[in-house]
Amino acid sequence: MYAGLDFGTSNCSIGVMKNQQPELVPLENGKNRMPSALFVPNEITSPANFSSVDIAARVRLIKQLHSKSRQPDNLLGENVLSDDAIVSVARHQLKAEHQQTSAINKTATSMLEALGYDSNIIFGEEAELRHISLPESGFYIKSPKSFLGADINASQQAVFTSIVEKMLGFIKQEVEYIKQADLEQIVIGRPVNFHGLLGKDGNQQALNIISKAADAVGFKQVEFLMEPVAAAYDYERQLSQDRVVLILDMGGGTTDCSMIKLGPSYKHLQDRESCILSHTGQRIGGIDLDNKLALMLLMPHFGKNAMLENGLPVPNNLFRQAVSVNDVAAQKDFNLPRTGKELSEYCRITKDKNLRRLKTLRDERLGLRVSRSAELAKILLSDKTHIDLALDYIENRFSIPLRRTELSEAIRGELNKFENLMQEAIILAGTTPDVLYVTGGTAMSPVIQEWINSVFPNLKIVIGDHFGSVTSGLVTQAERLFR
Repeated sequence: MYAGLDFGTSNCSIGVMKNQQPELVPLENGKNRMPSALFVPNEITSPANFSSVDIAARVRLIKQLHSKSRQPDNLLGENVLSDDAIVSVARHQLKAEHQQTSAINKTATSMLEALGYDSNIIFGEEAELRHISLPESGFYIKSPKSFLGADINASQQAVFTSIVEKMLGFIKQEVEYIKQADLEQIVIGRPVNFHGLLGKDGNQQALNIISKAADAVGFKQVEFLMEPVAAAYDYERQLSQDRVVLILDMGGGTTDCSMIKLGPSYKHLQDRESCILSHTGQRIGGIDLDNKLALMLLMPHFGKNAMLENGLPVPNNLFRQAVSVNDVAAQKDFNLPRTGKELSEYCRITKDKNLRRLKTLRDERLGLRVSRSAELAKILLSDKTHIDLALDYIENRFSIPLRRTELSEAIRGELNKFENLMQEAIILAGTTPDVLYVTGGTAMSPVIQEWINSVFPNLKIVIGDHFGSVTSGLVTQAERLFR
């Protein structure tokens, strides 16, 4: 069996071909998207082993419960579940129950040791929730793809290879069980440029890490395809005539553009290299927008811009570290005992009581929750022009009023960078596009869509499947290569 995998900065999704159409496979609790996160508990328990009989029994129970409740607020959160989704839910429930009841065999003293126990690792949204509720109980990694192209030494590369291996192994195992077939061939999406300052060397390092991890979990053939090109292949299935298309893929960690010739004259070509007119990409995406929103709109309520008795401001770097949850170095510095002592001293020598909220955030390790709140604000402001964002986990009855216009102003610099990427792609291609095709979760925001319309007022703009276009295009490429 072959598949296409979007190993994303924010989310992962995988698809296979069914009835000549790409179909996404449930990865976590019946959902087709899984947050790119894992939590490695430091308390090692016995492995979870479920027989097909156990899973079949749970599937029957879920179907019985599901048939009794067809309302939108039913047990599983939706009206109709596919058979694949029900199997995914069953496996998720059994694993969660095992984790709650298993006896502790030993305690790991390092992440690398904990990673050695496969059955103990928690993935996706459940990993995020575990970190939020019990941050001291293990090691949390969010968006590992962000670090693969960074300047990391050999031992760090080994750790991240192991992390990617665990994620790919989990995804492969879930697909194989649901589809009851061995998954041996895979096309994996890649950004134009990975995060990091190493340029081409960083890109090659990242691809080497992913390739090594994929080989370790049993993939026999691995190919890579740039994510905007994958989105283009998905859009091409809709075209009845040839077009030059500017693809804008606004992901969680990277934003990529491609100018590509699509349509009936090209779609059956085995080699599409001549159709690709240009590529541009930058390490900026939805996570950066969330961080910027948190820094500019939330952190002033945590003491940002507070003045000390000596006439100096509280160092701005503290607030930047607090919201940069995808930056390992920043989080490490923010959680150092020295930083805690400095923050306590700043709270003592300022009249701004809001700074105590930053101390609460740090001491109780609530940075991820604040980041999720910033993301929630961005989502809520998609439907409303103003909201009151509740942060009562920081302080009782604490909320922050936010307006959509404030969000637009806070991310203006990032929007300018997106525009520069698109203009650069057009210049490099030496031609103008017939269509702008937009995909990626970041593009869901009305702020982003209004900005796109202002940049290209006379260009046809098509909004694709925000979360499925890249995966579907990767499946399309996998069919070309492996069928």
